[in-house]
Amino acid sequence: MPTDDSDEAPVSKTPPPLPVGRKAAWWAWPLVVFALIPYDIAFDRIAPASKDLEKKASVARVDSDASDLALLKLQAQIVIASSKLDPAASEKARDDLASMVEGVRPAAALALLENFVDSASPRTETALQRLSGYPSDDLTDAVAEAVRSGVTEEERARLRTRLGWFAELARSPGLAPPPQEGAIRTRAFVVLAAMGLGVTAVCLALVGGAVLLILHLRRIRSGEAVNAFVPSPWHGGTLLECFALYLGIMTAGALAGAFLGGAYSAVGYFAAVVVPLTWPFLRGMRWSELRTSLGLHRGKGWWREIGAGCVGYLAVLAIASIGIALTLALTSLAGLLESGAEATAAGTEPGGGRKPAGPEVHPVVGWIYEGGFWTRLACLALAAGFAPLFEEIFFRGALQRYFRGRFRFLASALLTALIFAALHPQGVFAIPALAGIGVGFSLLREWRDSLIAPMTAHAINNGCLVAMLWWIL
Repeated sequence: MPTDDSDEAPVSKTPPPLPVGRKAAWWAWPLVVFALIPYDIAFDRIAPASKDLEKKASVARVDSDASDLALLKLQAQIVIASSKLDPAASEKARDDLASMVEGVRPAAALALLENFVDSASPRTETALQRLSGYPSDDLTDAVAEAVRSGVTEEERARLRTRLGWFAELARSPGLAPPPQEGAIRTRAFVVLAAMGLGVTAVCLALVGGAVLLILHLRRIRSGEAVNAFVPSPWHGGTLLECFALYLGIMTAGALAGAFLGGAYSAVGYFAAVVVPLTWPFLRGMRWSELRTSLGLHRGKGWWREIGAGCVGYLAVLAIASIGIALTLALTSLAGLLESGAEATAAGTEPGGGRKPAGPEVHPVVGWIYEGGFWTRLACLALAAGFAPLFEEIFFRGALQRYFRGRFRFLASALLTALIFAALHPQGVFAIPALAGIGVGFSLLREWRDSLIAPMTAHAINNGCLVAMLWWIL
């Protein structure tokens, strides 16, 4: 993280505390807590009591299946490539997939994968037996027929509507190789090679980020450099109210959309941005005060701040690696605990698989897998545009400013990051990894004061992930 401009005064710093500052309203923290309640778990418990709720839960399971299929496609391509390079490793990977598959669509996809890799293998029949554990319907019957005798192109097209890419794995009549076998195998090798290069690049970036971070912290400690952010409780209460309104309105909109229709959710997202950014003016803040407090200024210049965000993202990766390691450790520990007979029996589905412990797959992965060009473009705009802009305004802008008026940087960054992570849909196991990323964004706010750098880093992180999924899926 470069600090060659540390001797220059930042363009905009927060003024000293003013007497007009006020405490947050009593409802601010209760509204934050309201947004942190895991409503999906609560709905799963009460859904059987209502046909309407049960129907919505069924839709949610379809969305979950789509995300699981997307992740399974990535794993399937690795399996297909390794089946030629290392057959033993491929079989081990397929065993692992078989133990984790949950849901009729993923189970059907796994049966087609087994049949594609080796139609004569007894593993194919085992996959069909697992699929038969689910209630018989058009999909299970079509996949069973495809595995035993192949499919016509018309039947493949019907399978494609339910399974997407996995329909291309189905063999032709007489169990002849599918028409795209060569392209599928070539693509699998390309994906495997690209993933290897990607992992290598991330590791190198992580090491570089760690070096830059250590150098920056040493310069701060020695007094050679000074962070641009100046802590102050100035208007902190009002900013906490903004943050609470952002979370509360967005959560209320999501709940309304779940029960009353998607239009209410869209209205909720719009109101969750407009109302909180209007609220400070009703509380007596001027635009110049709000802009300075939130970090909505160009710092030392747009391009310089964008460059700081690009370089600073390397440090974000270094910090995130700590959280990712904690997530992996928690996942491994939970997996060991679940390996007992009681846990296995509790997690077993009719098809014989059990959902493994670990982070949930983000719904956007399923949207990319099943969506067309415009859906994917919308996912990219949402992940690399909307989320970096408004999440940074309210988390690193408002909430971090509030905490920094009361605590030192590390406590403020951790608290902000934990709330940031808990609100994401990947579940409790993903909290350490997401919190690590959030701490990295907080460090960029502390370094530059302007939100341009953390917004840039956030956009790089999300944009690269979505672009990678777009290409792979």
